[in-house]
This record gives sequence, C-alpha cells and structure tokens, in this order.
Amino acid sequence: MKLHKPEISARKNKFAIKFFDFAFKRLLEKNFYAVRVKNKHNFYLRDENYSNILYGTHSCWWDGILATFIFRNLYNCNFHMMIKDLYRFTSLAYAGGFSVEKHAFRGSLTAVNYSIKLLENPAHSLWIFPQGNIMPSNSIPIKFESGIAHICKKLDGVNLIPIVYQYLFLRKEKPEILVEIGKPIIVKGGINDKNEFLLFIQGEFEKLLEAQKAELAKGQYDGYECVLHNDQTWLRMMETNFKPLLRAKF
Repeated sequence: MKLHKPEISARKNKFAIKFFDFAFKRLLEKNFYAVRVKNKHNFYLRDENYSNILYGTHSCWWDGILATFIFRNLYNCNFHMMIKDLYRFTSLAYAGGFSVEKHAFRGSLTAVNYSIKLLENPAHSLWIFPQGNIMPSNSIPIKFESGIAHICKKLDGVNLIPIVYQYLFLRKEKPEILVEIGKPIIVKGGINDKNEFLLFIQGEFEKLLEAQKAELAKGQYDGYECVLHNDQTWLRMMETNFKPLLRAKF
C-alpha cells in the first residue's frame, strides 16, 4: 500500500538540524533566565525496543522550541514533530517537522499514518500536542484528540512519555521554564479500545500536570536541574556598566 505523505513531509538535513539546535538554544537563552528539568532519568526507563511518542500541552509559541531543545540537547533524539502551522515555517521540515492539515479528515489521517510509519523504527522519537490546538495552560479537564490512540493501536509497541512544563516569573527579570519528565507508559501489542485508552492517558497526564502545579504553588522546586542559564539581564548589565560610573561621580 502506497504511503501518502503530508503536504509538507520531514526532510531531515544535518546542517539544518545543527542550525536549529543552535538557534533554539540562543532564543531560549535570550528570553528566559533558566530552563530547569526534573526527573530527567525517567526518559531512560523506556523500552528501547520501541520508538517514543513525547507529548505535552500546547499553551504558547515557545512549546515547540522548548520540546526540540530538551530532546535534542539532553537526549540527542532522532526527533520529529507534527506541526499544525508548518506552512508558515516550512524550513522546519529540514529539522524533522511535518505538517498536519487538521481542516480536512484526509489531511489528519495522512499525518497519523505518516507518524505510524516513522515510529516503526525504534530509533525515532515523535513529539505531538495531542490536544490538537493551543489551549490556556490552566485548561482542565485535559482532552486529547484521537490521533495518539490511533497511532498506538497500529504499532506493535511504543513508549508514551508525558512532559509537563510551566513558564513562571520568579525572582528574576526574565521568566523561567520548569519542566518535569513523566514516567513512560509502555504500550505493547497495540490497544483494544481507543476511547478507553484516551481516557486513561488523559487522566494520567492530568495527574502529572496537577501535581507539578501544586508543588510549584507551594514554592517546592526540589529536584529541578538547571540545563540552561543566562543571568545577563538588562538590570544586571546596568549594574555592571553604570555602578563604576556612579562611584566615580559621587
């Protein structure tokens, strides 16, 4: 059976991957004080005989950049991403992005089937936003579209790795990103009931997300390891450059 590719399929290029790795890291350094990750080791609890579906909420423009940074820089994954608006940034196809045309059933089905083909290779990892649309970070209950269940049903096995994250202003001029890697859900032999499966992974994801929110609301930041840091804020530069001048004047 011929595989129909998405309107924009992944055309990975080593030069492009290195360029976007560098560019995304610089963007995060410029705009955030720090990126901190909790439970990095959970990624290594997966079954290496299977490929990986990495998934999280989609609340803002930064989510895709954050996902790429974490799984390319921390884990050096052979990384792909399903991107709804790829037609606006087509060059991302060279870094592993491929489009999903959600306005048409055939477009969505094509992207799902393309994902299944990618994930038949255990060396591949795919990031998706299973809610299907950008939603506010405090949206509850979590509701996933059926694509992730359809993918899991068609594969002999796959690791589902949930990721939750919060963008927070704390003590610094710039915000920080706090990321928690959930324990893998290892699916073997496909699934029987897609609706039941969706309810299960939605519930597990919501528990992880709410637990993270509750901890952070209490000021509990234990276990978060800094993986990116930039303290060169405007106030810091002003302090460095103008303090000697003020001392000389007064």
